[in-house]
Amino acid sequence: MIRRPATTLMAGALLALAACGSSGEAAVTTSTTAPTTTTAPTTTTASDTSTTTSIPDRLTVLVTNDDGIGAPGIDALVTALSAVDGLDIVVVAPAANQSGTSDKTTPGGASHADATTISGVAGTAVDGFPADSVNVALDELGITPDLVVSGINKGQNTGNLAYASGTVGAARTAARRGIPAVAGSAGLDGTPNFDDAAALVVAWIEAHRAALVAGTVSVDTITSFNVPSCTAGVMRPELLQVPLAAVIPAGVDPFHSDCTATPAATPTDDVAALVAGHPAETLVPIDAP
Repeated sequence: MIRRPATTLMAGALLALAACGSSGEAAVTTSTTAPTTTTAPTTTTASDTSTTTSIPDRLTVLVTNDDGIGAPGIDALVTALSAVDGLDIVVVAPAANQSGTSDKTTPGGASHADATTISGVAGTAVDGFPADSVNVALDELGITPDLVVSGINKGQNTGNLAYASGTVGAARTAARRGIPAVAGSAGLDGTPNFDDAAALVVAWIEAHRAALVAGTVSVDTITSFNVPSCTAGVMRPELLQVPLAAVIPAGVDPFHSDCTATPAATPTDDVAALVAGHPAETLVPIDAP
Protein backbone atom coordinates (compact mmCIF):
# COMPACT_ATOMS: atom_id res chain seq x y z
CA MET A 1 0.00 0.00 0.00
CA ILE A 2 1.35 3.42 -0.95
CA ARG A 3 1.30 5.91 1.87
CA ARG A 4 2.04 9.59 1.80
CA PRO A 5 3.33 11.50 4.84
CA ALA A 6 0.64 12.57 7.26
CA THR A 7 -0.17 16.27 7.36
CA THR A 8 -1.20 18.28 10.40
CA LEU A 9 -3.25 21.35 11.21
CA MET A 10 -1.59 24.50 12.57
CA ALA A 11 -4.75 25.47 14.49
CA GLY A 12 -8.49 25.74 14.39
CA ALA A 13 -11.76 24.35 15.53
CA LEU A 14 -13.16 23.96 12.86
CA LEU A 15 -24.42 22.35 4.11
CA ALA A 16 -27.61 19.95 2.07
CA LEU A 17 -26.84 18.14 -1.04
CA ALA A 18 -29.61 15.82 -0.17
CA ALA A 19 -29.60 14.49 -3.69
CA CYS A 20 -31.13 11.10 -3.88
CA GLY A 21 -29.13 7.89 -4.29
CA SER A 22 -29.07 6.54 -7.76
CA SER A 23 -29.63 3.47 -9.78
CA GLY A 24 -29.58 -0.19 -9.01
CA GLU A 25 -26.33 -0.68 -10.95
CA ALA A 26 -23.37 -2.19 -9.22
CA ALA A 27 -20.44 0.10 -8.54
CA VAL A 28 -17.82 -0.02 -11.25
CA THR A 29 -14.28 -0.28 -9.90
CA THR A 30 -11.32 -0.34 -12.25
CA SER A 31 -8.55 0.14 -9.72
CA THR A 32 -6.54 -2.92 -8.83
CA THR A 33 -4.41 -1.26 -6.17
CA ALA A 34 -5.13 -0.21 -2.64
CA PRO A 35 -6.09 3.43 -2.08
CA THR A 36 -3.50 5.90 -0.89
CA THR A 37 -3.90 6.63 2.79
CA THR A 38 -2.79 9.16 5.34
CA THR A 39 -3.94 10.02 8.83
CA ALA A 40 -6.84 12.42 8.94
CA PRO A 41 -6.06 15.59 10.90
CA THR A 42 -7.80 16.31 14.14
CA THR A 43 -9.09 19.61 15.38
CA THR A 44 -6.98 21.58 17.82
CA THR A 45 -7.72 24.04 20.57
CA ALA A 46 -6.95 27.73 20.85
CA SER A 47 -4.20 26.97 23.36
CA ASP A 48 -2.14 25.06 20.79
CA THR A 49 0.86 26.98 19.49
CA SER A 50 2.97 26.64 16.37
CA THR A 51 6.65 25.76 16.62
CA THR A 52 7.55 27.64 13.45
CA THR A 53 8.90 31.17 13.67
CA SER A 54 8.76 32.02 9.96
CA ILE A 55 6.06 34.28 8.61
CA PRO A 56 4.05 32.38 5.99
CA ASP A 57 3.37 33.85 2.58
CA ARG A 58 -0.14 35.25 2.62
CA LEU A 59 -2.86 33.59 0.61
CA THR A 60 -6.26 34.97 -0.33
CA VAL A 61 -8.95 32.31 0.11
CA LEU A 62 -12.43 32.81 -1.35
CA VAL A 63 -15.01 30.83 0.66
CA THR A 64 -18.38 29.91 -0.83
CA ASN A 65 -20.97 27.10 -0.54
CA ASP A 66 -24.36 25.97 -1.81
CA ASP A 67 -26.32 25.93 1.46
CA GLY A 68 -26.27 29.72 1.73
CA ILE A 69 -24.21 32.27 3.60
CA GLY A 70 -26.29 31.78 6.75
CA ALA A 71 -25.67 28.02 6.97
CA PRO A 72 -23.65 26.54 9.83
CA GLY A 73 -21.23 24.62 7.59
CA ILE A 74 -19.74 27.69 5.93
CA ASP A 75 -19.43 29.34 9.33
CA ALA A 76 -17.49 26.35 10.67
CA LEU A 77 -15.21 26.48 7.64
CA VAL A 78 -14.55 30.21 8.01
CA THR A 79 -13.81 29.72 11.71
CA ALA A 80 -11.26 27.01 10.93
CA LEU A 81 -9.59 28.96 8.15
CA SER A 82 -9.44 32.13 10.22
CA ALA A 83 -7.31 30.31 12.80
CA VAL A 84 -4.56 29.65 10.22
CA ASP A 85 -1.74 32.15 9.95
CA GLY A 86 -1.31 33.93 6.64
CA LEU A 87 -4.79 33.48 5.19
CA ASP A 88 -6.97 36.37 4.07
CA ILE A 89 -10.54 35.06 4.03
CA VAL A 90 -13.23 36.51 1.76
CA VAL A 91 -16.79 35.12 1.96
CA VAL A 92 -19.05 35.27 -1.10
CA ALA A 93 -21.93 32.78 -1.06
CA PRO A 94 -25.54 32.35 -2.18
CA ALA A 95 -28.12 34.32 -0.25
CA ALA A 96 -30.31 31.20 0.07
CA ASN A 97 -29.96 27.43 -0.14
CA GLN A 98 -28.98 26.36 -3.67
CA SER A 99 -28.25 22.69 -3.09
CA GLY A 100 -28.17 20.41 -6.10
CA THR A 101 -27.64 23.19 -8.64
CA SER A 102 -24.30 21.90 -9.95
CA ASP A 103 -22.42 24.60 -11.89
CA LYS A 104 -25.56 26.37 -13.11
CA THR A 105 -25.34 30.16 -13.59
CA THR A 106 -27.90 32.95 -13.88
CA PRO A 107 -28.31 34.39 -17.40
CA GLY A 108 -27.17 38.01 -17.32
CA GLY A 109 -25.49 37.59 -13.95
CA ALA A 110 -26.69 37.74 -10.36
CA SER A 111 -27.14 40.63 -7.96
CA HIS A 112 -25.40 40.76 -4.59
CA ALA A 113 -25.52 42.54 -1.25
CA ASP A 114 -23.60 42.76 2.01
CA ALA A 115 -24.35 39.99 4.52
CA THR A 116 -22.80 38.02 7.36
CA THR A 117 -22.37 34.41 8.40
CA ILE A 118 -24.26 33.20 11.48
CA SER A 119 -21.36 34.18 13.72
CA GLY A 120 -21.17 37.66 12.23
CA VAL A 121 -18.31 37.34 9.73
CA ALA A 122 -18.81 39.92 7.00
CA GLY A 123 -19.35 38.68 3.48
CA THR A 124 -21.38 39.05 0.32
CA ALA A 125 -24.68 37.28 -0.40
CA VAL A 126 -25.38 36.52 -4.06
CA ASP A 127 -28.94 36.23 -5.34
CA GLY A 128 -28.08 33.24 -7.49
CA PHE A 129 -26.28 29.92 -7.65
CA PRO A 130 -22.96 28.81 -6.13
CA ALA A 131 -21.22 29.22 -9.50
CA ASP A 132 -22.69 32.74 -9.67
CA SER A 133 -21.01 33.47 -6.34
CA VAL A 134 -17.60 32.62 -7.78
CA ASN A 135 -18.22 34.76 -10.85
CA VAL A 136 -19.48 37.70 -8.80
CA ALA A 137 -16.40 37.51 -6.59
CA LEU A 138 -14.03 37.49 -9.55
CA ASP A 139 -15.80 39.77 -12.00
CA GLU A 140 -17.72 42.27 -9.88
CA LEU A 141 -15.94 42.40 -6.54
CA GLY A 142 -12.44 42.26 -8.01
CA ILE A 143 -11.24 39.45 -5.75
CA THR A 144 -8.15 37.61 -6.97
CA PRO A 145 -7.99 34.49 -4.80
CA ASP A 146 -5.15 32.03 -4.63
CA LEU A 147 -7.68 29.34 -3.70
CA VAL A 148 -11.44 28.81 -3.65
CA VAL A 149 -12.90 26.64 -0.89
CA SER A 150 -16.54 25.54 -1.11
CA GLY A 151 -18.44 24.09 1.89
CA ILE A 152 -18.78 22.69 4.34
CA ASN A 153 -21.83 21.11 2.75
CA LYS A 154 -24.49 19.31 4.76
CA GLY A 155 -24.68 16.05 2.85
CA GLN A 156 -21.81 14.10 1.34
CA ASN A 157 -21.08 14.61 -2.35
CA THR A 158 -19.86 11.23 -3.55
CA GLY A 159 -19.94 9.11 -6.67
CA ASN A 160 -22.17 10.27 -9.49
CA LEU A 161 -23.88 12.73 -7.13
CA ALA A 162 -20.78 14.94 -7.10
CA TYR A 163 -21.60 16.47 -10.48
CA ALA A 164 -25.05 17.54 -9.28
CA SER A 165 -23.61 19.25 -6.23
CA GLY A 166 -23.61 23.03 -6.01
CA THR A 167 -20.75 22.77 -3.54
CA VAL A 168 -18.62 20.88 -6.03
CA GLY A 169 -20.04 22.99 -8.88
CA ALA A 170 -18.68 26.19 -7.35
CA ALA A 171 -15.25 24.61 -7.02
CA ARG A 172 -15.35 23.32 -10.60
CA THR A 173 -16.31 26.82 -11.79
CA ALA A 174 -13.30 28.29 -10.03
CA ALA A 175 -10.92 25.71 -11.48
CA ARG A 176 -12.21 26.37 -14.99
CA ARG A 177 -11.18 29.95 -14.44
CA GLY A 178 -7.69 28.93 -13.44
CA ILE A 179 -8.06 29.00 -9.66
CA PRO A 180 -7.29 25.92 -7.54
CA ALA A 181 -10.34 24.77 -5.62
CA VAL A 182 -11.32 22.45 -2.79
CA ALA A 183 -14.78 21.27 -1.69
CA GLY A 184 -15.74 19.88 1.71
CA SER A 185 -18.85 17.93 2.71
CA ALA A 186 -20.16 16.33 5.89
CA GLY A 187 -23.15 14.18 6.77
CA LEU A 188 -26.89 14.66 6.89
CA ASP A 189 -27.24 13.94 10.59
CA GLY A 190 -28.66 16.45 13.06
CA THR A 191 -25.13 17.39 14.07
CA PRO A 192 -22.98 17.00 10.93
CA ASN A 193 -19.26 16.65 11.40
CA PHE A 194 -18.39 20.06 9.97
CA ASP A 195 -15.29 20.49 12.10
CA ASP A 196 -13.50 17.38 10.88
CA ALA A 197 -14.33 18.20 7.26
CA ALA A 198 -12.95 21.70 7.77
CA ALA A 199 -9.86 20.22 9.40
CA LEU A 200 -9.18 18.22 6.22
CA VAL A 201 -9.42 21.39 4.15
CA VAL A 202 -7.05 23.24 6.46
CA ALA A 203 -4.54 20.39 6.39
CA TRP A 204 -4.68 20.35 2.58
CA ILE A 205 -3.94 24.07 2.48
CA GLU A 206 -0.97 23.66 4.80
CA ALA A 207 0.38 20.78 2.72
CA HIS A 208 -0.02 22.75 -0.53
CA ARG A 209 0.84 26.25 0.69
CA ALA A 210 4.12 26.50 -1.21
CA ALA A 211 2.51 25.29 -4.44
CA LEU A 212 -0.41 27.69 -3.96
CA VAL A 213 2.00 30.58 -3.49
CA ALA A 214 3.95 29.48 -6.57
CA GLY A 215 0.76 29.03 -8.61
CA THR A 216 1.59 25.44 -9.51
CA VAL A 217 -1.45 23.60 -8.15
CA SER A 218 -3.31 21.78 -10.93
CA VAL A 219 -6.67 23.14 -12.06
CA ASP A 220 -7.54 20.09 -14.19
CA THR A 221 -9.40 18.68 -11.18
CA ILE A 222 -10.72 19.90 -7.84
CA THR A 223 -10.13 18.16 -4.53
CA SER A 224 -13.27 16.99 -2.74
CA PHE A 225 -13.28 15.90 0.91
CA ASN A 226 -16.13 13.89 2.42
CA VAL A 227 -16.46 12.70 6.01
CA PRO A 228 -18.77 9.90 7.15
CA SER A 229 -21.86 10.16 9.33
CA CYS A 230 -21.25 7.48 11.92
CA THR A 231 -24.46 5.88 13.21
CA ALA A 232 -22.22 3.81 15.50
CA GLY A 233 -18.61 4.23 16.51
CA VAL A 234 -16.39 7.09 15.41
CA MET A 235 -14.77 8.11 12.14
CA ARG A 236 -11.70 6.04 11.31
CA PRO A 237 -8.45 8.05 11.40
CA GLU A 238 -7.15 7.00 7.98
CA LEU A 239 -7.92 9.46 5.18
CA LEU A 240 -8.34 7.43 1.97
CA GLN A 241 -7.40 8.97 -1.36
CA VAL A 242 -9.81 7.24 -3.70
CA PRO A 243 -11.59 7.91 -7.01
CA LEU A 244 -15.26 8.78 -7.42
CA ALA A 245 -17.54 5.77 -7.47
CA ALA A 246 -19.08 5.30 -10.92
CA VAL A 247 -22.49 4.92 -9.29
CA ILE A 248 -23.92 4.46 -5.81
CA PRO A 249 -24.96 0.79 -5.69
CA ALA A 250 -28.55 -0.12 -4.91
CA GLY A 251 -29.07 -0.58 -1.20
CA VAL A 252 -25.92 1.34 -0.24
CA ASP A 253 -26.37 4.46 1.88
CA PRO A 254 -23.24 6.66 1.80
CA PHE A 255 -24.92 9.24 4.05
CA HIS A 256 -24.92 7.00 7.14
CA SER A 257 -22.14 4.64 8.18
CA ASP A 258 -21.69 1.99 10.83
CA CYS A 259 -18.16 3.01 11.74
CA THR A 260 -17.72 -0.06 13.93
CA ALA A 261 -18.12 -2.52 11.05
CA THR A 262 -15.07 -4.11 9.48
CA PRO A 263 -15.19 -3.72 5.69
CA ALA A 264 -15.10 -6.93 3.67
CA ALA A 265 -12.42 -5.43 1.43
CA THR A 266 -10.25 -2.35 1.26
CA PRO A 267 -12.40 0.51 -0.07
CA THR A 268 -11.51 1.45 -3.62
CA ASP A 269 -13.84 4.42 -4.18
CA ASP A 270 -15.31 7.29 -2.19
CA VAL A 271 -18.67 5.64 -1.49
CA ALA A 272 -17.02 2.50 -0.14
CA ALA A 273 -14.69 4.61 1.98
CA LEU A 274 -17.55 6.44 3.68
CA VAL A 275 -19.56 3.27 4.21
CA ALA A 276 -16.50 1.82 5.96
CA GLY A 277 -16.24 4.89 8.19
CA HIS A 278 -13.27 6.55 6.52
CA PRO A 279 -12.97 10.16 5.40
CA ALA A 280 -12.30 10.33 1.66
CA GLU A 281 -10.23 12.62 -0.55
CA THR A 282 -11.19 12.52 -4.22
CA LEU A 283 -10.09 14.35 -7.36
CA VAL A 284 -13.10 15.46 -9.39
CA PRO A 285 -12.69 16.51 -13.04
CA ILE A 286 -13.84 20.04 -13.77
CA ASP A 287 -16.20 18.84 -16.51
CA ALA A 288 -18.84 16.18 -16.01
CA PRO A 289 -18.35 12.98 -18.04
